[in-house]
Amino acid sequence: MSDCHTAISPLSPAQWLRGLGALGILTACLALPSPLSLVSSGLEPPFALTLEKQINLFIGGYAKQYHLEPALLRAVIKVESDFNPTAVSPKGAQGLMQLMPPTAAALNVLDPFDPDENIRAGAGELRRLLDRFGGNLRLALAAYHAGEARVIRSVGVPPFRSTKRYIGEVLRYYRMFGDKNQQP
Repeated sequence: MSDCHTAISPLSPAQWLRGLGALGILTACLALPSPLSLVSSGLEPPFALTLEKQINLFIGGYAKQYHLEPALLRAVIKVESDFNPTAVSPKGAQGLMQLMPPTAAALNVLDPFDPDENIRAGAGELRRLLDRFGGNLRLALAAYHAGEARVIRSVGVPPFRSTKRYIGEVLRYYRMFGDKNQQP
């Protein structure tokens, strides 16, 4: 077996290829240099990326795919899970973007703790909510947090202290990540 197919960690080969495909840089394995030549040249092989770097690649790729700013996805992830891919809320939301199991199932997420799947689904849902609410970020964030039906019933941001606090926190991190172009 070639070097291209050995020691792929922490992503599985399928996750790695899917991630690269999402980023639009999928390359045939035979065309890739060996991992040893990458390391000796000072370049990092894709399968040796830290979890933080993988998350940043997924954020960048899905932000581009769903026409979102990476700073917005980072802000939602920061507030939802503080970048912990194994986070579980008291209400059962899972992963980086805290997907509820029915939402994850509806978005074809097989493993909500897989950063690739979780960010793909969360970014897609956020894009859908932005479109649903005419690009109004406050309403989209309220729907992401409290549910779309509650935003519709309230004809605006629901009167929940936790939802208002959530929107404020996401917007604060959004500005911070956007202004400073910071990553977690």
